[in-house]
Amino acid sequence: MEGSVYSSLGLRMNRTFREKQGELFSLKDFLEHKFVIHNQDELKKIFIKDLKGILQKENLFDLIQGFFDLETDLNNAYERLDFEITQVNFDEFYKNLSPVLMRALLENATQPDNAVMILKSIKEALRIALEEELVQLEDIEA
Repeated sequence: MEGSVYSSLGLRMNRTFREKQGELFSLKDFLEHKFVIHNQDELKKIFIKDLKGILQKENLFDLIQGFFDLETDLNNAYERLDFEITQVNFDEFYKNLSPVLMRALLENATQPDNAVMILKSIKEALRIALEEELVQLEDIEA
């Protein structure tokens, strides 16, 4: 009986992997299901897919939460991967975000009732920095 339990578990795990194999899985899938990422190119493709998913979020706070979730997943993935990672990180994102965010805040500082405009400009600054990160990753890929 024990053999059948383990066999069944193995089949379920393999079936889940086979279902995901046809599509590009996420970093969260990698961490939760112990899927395999073979090299930095695969990691980059998965990261790009996850980044595009974050950019689909309309709500500022969902956008921020999605970013922090991806950053956490990426850091956890670093610990599990068996190869050196040089291309996938958020260093450039933070470099790009700072000036765009400061400019957006400065432009809206003198506006009356500026709270709504500041939130919109923060969202736009995040989008710009994330899109620049995406463009840089896709340029490396090409």
